[in-house]
Amino acid sequence: MGINGLEETPLLNLLARYAERGGERWHTPGHKGRRPRGGDFLKWEYDITEIEEILRAPHVVEQSQQLMAKSYGADQTWYSVAGATLPVVAGILAAFPFGATLYADRNLHRCALSALLMAGYHVRWLYSTVLEAGLVLPLREFPEDFSGAAGLVVTRPTYDGLAAPLESVIASAHDQGLAVVVDEAHGSHWQGAEYPFSAIGLGADLTAHGVHKSEASLTQTGLLHLKGSRVSPWQVERWWRMLQTSSPSYLLLASLDRLQWERRRGRLAEDWRHLAGEARQLWEALEQRGVAVLQKWAEGQGFAVDPARLTLLGDGADFRKRLSRFGEVEKTTPGSCTLLLAPGQKLAEISRAFENSRPASGSLVELPYPVLPTVMSVREAWEREGRWVPLGEAAGCIVKEALTPYPPGVPLAVPGELLEEHVLEWIWRWIKTEPGPLEGLRYQEGRPMVWVVK
Repeated sequence: MGINGLEETPLLNLLARYAERGGERWHTPGHKGRRPRGGDFLKWEYDITEIEEILRAPHVVEQSQQLMAKSYGADQTWYSVAGATLPVVAGILAAFPFGATLYADRNLHRCALSALLMAGYHVRWLYSTVLEAGLVLPLREFPEDFSGAAGLVVTRPTYDGLAAPLESVIASAHDQGLAVVVDEAHGSHWQGAEYPFSAIGLGADLTAHGVHKSEASLTQTGLLHLKGSRVSPWQVERWWRMLQTSSPSYLLLASLDRLQWERRRGRLAEDWRHLAGEARQLWEALEQRGVAVLQKWAEGQGFAVDPARLTLLGDGADFRKRLSRFGEVEKTTPGSCTLLLAPGQKLAEISRAFENSRPASGSLVELPYPVLPTVMSVREAWEREGRWVPLGEAAGCIVKEALTPYPPGVPLAVPGELLEEHVLEWIWRWIKTEPGPLEGLRYQEGRPMVWVVK
């Protein structure tokens, strides 16, 4: 039912149906549909933008950003109303000169391609391993010699909350004159011994956070933190002004201001500590029901693990169906199902979804990352003329539009790479099981098509 009973508001209709359905929200945003402590800023009267009083010195947003930086141990912090996308893109562009060569984690989010495109960077990809279930593991191997490169870009943690040590890698990069940018979109809530250490404290020059993914902050809120003197804050400011909207919503900014206040009062750390204990109890309960938990396995492999992420290994579609009686999950793949947890949620219902049967567990076999040959840069592929070809005829073609399962938003194929059969087979499997959209595909008369360099 739309406004005033009219069937002319399809988006409002969907939102109303979702709210009426109820159940747990094991997905973003982190507030899970509940008004948090100090959430009384959610008023229509507060939804303003750049009025004269706000722009007057001392600038209230800058004051709040300084308090946020203090709460994270950063030297300077910027508020984003474009999620983690703006922090990632602006961070890369501010840290490295146009045309530079970068070492970059191949498990990067698609938004980083914008920076590669705009600045014409040359990339030396760093590949991790993947589980047979289709999940990427954190980078564990880095070059000892970074000669010829200007910087290092790392994604940490993975979408499923797994993190490898970075201290020695960052120190080595710094010793060789490189700046380090870390996409830590899923780690804004990390506090205390139960969680991985943030890249801010490990020495990263710039760290990006997608705050809404975990915290009780409104969707589209994010942060960029600067630490040290290798990257000029003026360069960050320049790109921030270029890429950020000139009319930000002050409701979004207010939700970040509330968050920094809660962080500095120390009230959130105990909530997250309690959740970590509950999550580990849930791991044991699920294991008794025959469900393999990625995070429990990864902790045994020596990875730092975020207990606010829960990934079940097995038939993702089956898991999603079982859990749909109790709530909505974040991500499914053909071999897994991922839930994002937050303090105050009812975790016991997750275990209840598996009471009556023992589902087949997914594979924990590690495989090499599916490497595709790089034929040209992202920018060159973008600028070339393109053509649409059927997916079944795309082997040997150069990708012009990234092919990206969403979520997690990590491209299977990046512009400039040569498509090969092993990746095309994975795409067919994805289409068949339909765990979520695969961006970059287009359908003509029911056939999936790929945009490639002509």
